[in-house]
Amino acid sequence: MDIQEIEIPREVPIMTLGNTVLFPQAMMPLYIFEPRYREMLSKVLAEDRIFAIAALDEAEEYAEVLETPHKVASVGLVRACKQNPDGTSNLILQGLARIEMDEIVSEEPYRTARIHQLISEPGGSKQAVDSIHTGILNLLKIQRRLGADLPIEVIRFLDNIKDPENMLDLAIYTLCTSSKLKQTLLETRGIVPRYDRFRQFLFAEIEQLKLDQKLKGGLDPDDIGSN
Repeated sequence: MDIQEIEIPREVPIMTLGNTVLFPQAMMPLYIFEPRYREMLSKVLAEDRIFAIAALDEAEEYAEVLETPHKVASVGLVRACKQNPDGTSNLILQGLARIEMDEIVSEEPYRTARIHQLISEPGGSKQAVDSIHTGILNLLKIQRRLGADLPIEVIRFLDNIKDPENMLDLAIYTLCTSSKLKQTLLETRGIVPRYDRFRQFLFAEIEQLKLDQKLKGGLDPDDIGSN
């Protein structure tokens, strides 16, 4: 079934993780070992296979003790699951949609929350949205020319995703190294503003690569642009 056809429940289990941000469409591997999450997974697999991943909100007081989640998160669908002899499990969770938590419903035996789905807005013209695909690919190709450790397979994979927002979200999930920025981009409803923030990150990476090349004495500034 296409993930666009899956109905998002109004109430879901919530798994809160530090430095971990799930995006729609993305495939996230998870290792389930805590007893509460084993119980959660057992129930999820017996029902709709859906739960949410929320990043730990480290700005909140006692965040680690209370496991305070960011209110904006993503729900995902368990695509594959392998239970190990010791009761732990390895699974692949595919992001379905952005959601916002309305309220925590329960904490035991694991956290559940009432949620609503967040629908993206263009945040700009159709032309601006349509330019996202080419814009990201061009910046990634510049990074590769500057010596970035960026497998060509990643660029080919992203090139095959024709929906601009899906391509953008997968590029952010795959390439953004800052969990804080990832969370900000997850919370950005406008597609064009989300792209603009991510493009700034890619430009900064390019400038750093240029500096590295210059320090190594191997870059003529006139040879490579960053258009």
